[in-house]
Amino acid sequence: MAAGQFRVDLEQVEAAAKMIQTMLDDLERPTAELQATVEQIKPTVYGTDRLAKSLTGTTGSVGGLADHQKQVLDGIKQFLANSAQVAENLRLMVANYRSVDESNATSLRAIEGAEAPVAPVSQEGRTKPVTVVVAGETGAAGQADSSFDSADAPTLDYNAWDDPEPPPPHSSGGNSPKLN
Repeated sequence: MAAGQFRVDLEQVEAAAKMIQTMLDDLERPTAELQATVEQIKPTVYGTDRLAKSLTGTTGSVGGLADHQKQVLDGIKQFLANSAQVAENLRLMVANYRSVDESNATSLRAIEGAEAPVAPVSQEGRTKPVTVVVAGETGAAGQADSSFDSADAPTLDYNAWDDPEPPPPHSSGGNSPKLN
């Protein structure tokens, strides 16, 4: 695969979108129960003593417990909405990729003409490898005919590694230092 390219497994993406949606469906009932519980709590249930005043937020500027519970519930709802949007975006991406695959297959059919076999898009939306038939090509797909094999074609022998000749043996002349 060339640098900067990647492959998208559409079945995996579609499975991820379905799994996200299933998880969201599983969280729907507990979220509704949590919302009902949070909405049942009225500030009067805490009473009027100092603890109740701190729980309702009347003694501080940060809000009371009920306000924080509502903020958490709003955060959960926002998370669920964002997750639903992610699942929808994944489904849309799969549909767009499949549409592009079909468009590319149609374009290949137009370029290659009626005699060139083009693999159809499967029901899953994945294309099978396309065999391109070039005029003058013989034998199996991808093999060039013998007109490309000529005596003056360049060789790639220069890419082979040549071992250098072994270095000459050192003489024990008088100029070399002696180690004791």
